[in-house]
Amino acid sequence: MPFVGEKLQLSGQKIKNFYPQSRQGRTQRVLGSGESQIRRLKLGLMLEETNHSNFNYGYRATKFARMIRLMSEVKTNPYQRPEELWRLLGIKRSQFFEDRKVLAQFGFEFKYDRREKRYKIIRDIFIPVLDLTVTEVISLAMAVRQLSAAGDHTLVWDAVQAIRKIAANAPEAASEMLSYAINQKTLKDTFKVSPKWMNLLWQAQQNRHRTRIFYDDYSRGQKRWFLADIYMIYFKGRALYVDAYLPGEDRIAMLRASRIKQVELLSEEFQVRSDYNFHERHRYSFRVMISESKPVRVRIRFDPKIAPYIREAYWHESQHILGCSDGGLILTLTVAEPREVLWYLVFPWGEGAEILEPESLRQEAARIALQVYKRYTEKKDQGFET
Repeated sequence: MPFVGEKLQLSGQKIKNFYPQSRQGRTQRVLGSGESQIRRLKLGLMLEETNHSNFNYGYRATKFARMIRLMSEVKTNPYQRPEELWRLLGIKRSQFFEDRKVLAQFGFEFKYDRREKRYKIIRDIFIPVLDLTVTEVISLAMAVRQLSAAGDHTLVWDAVQAIRKIAANAPEAASEMLSYAINQKTLKDTFKVSPKWMNLLWQAQQNRHRTRIFYDDYSRGQKRWFLADIYMIYFKGRALYVDAYLPGEDRIAMLRASRIKQVELLSEEFQVRSDYNFHERHRYSFRVMISESKPVRVRIRFDPKIAPYIREAYWHESQHILGCSDGGLILTLTVAEPREVLWYLVFPWGEGAEILEPESLRQEAARIALQVYKRYTEKKDQGFET
């Protein structure tokens, strides 16, 4: 079965019919200048809807999803061993090398450096932008705010960097507006972070340089300085976070970027700890929180009226749904911090949801419910204005 890169020997007429008239000239010029594999892949993805009869769409979608996951893992978790990567992707060694060969055809090449015990990206092809308007790019910048709540957490930060590249190469007047959209409206206004400090953190991560950070530490109730090796920058639960190793405390910390008040970039270099794996570290996080303890199984029963809303949504990679005879359902999750399930999934549905296990979470729900009941039924303190 030929792959998309082989299949797309497109005639000029097909390209002409596919794109709007205003974009035909630019599109034909770009495809005619070398026809890079990665651009043909991109066009192939867009043309699939009109070519279902020619190949198995489900097979293609699975393969695309796997290769996108492979690219993401190589970029975000380069320090995992080859056999760990194969196991994570759920494929055999032979399939891994086949996928790697296909990605190389599209312009994305990588290898495993056994001396440094990490994957290295050798080539990541540049893709010229096809006639994006200013409003389209601004829409991308605004969409980052929603992407941060779902999807791949690390790739959303890459999207921010991509939009910055587009802004930098736009005409001067448009460039200023686009930079404002991503730096002011998205980073500063929405996520409450400083673009200046985020740029330094990104440089530190890319170049493996140690930093000195001034941080508003809520857990200690004070602002403090500490050394930090930046491992990963990512979005999670509508906020921006940093995974960093703190050498002075010998631990990997999860820092909220909005609490980083100052960053100093040092000349000293660092190596990522061999036991750090972003995916495994955050695998059982339901929303934001992670834990060094063993993950906990949580079972919730939802009433028949609520069940359709639960079925139609994706909650966590561990989710399992069991239907009940009355039309309700039982949702099972395995998570790092069960209280997040209580706060963000159980309480929003009120009496329509019941925690079945663990017992400790049932007791916590009862305790909170009792406190809420007392607050709304007891006589108000006369010292407060009403």
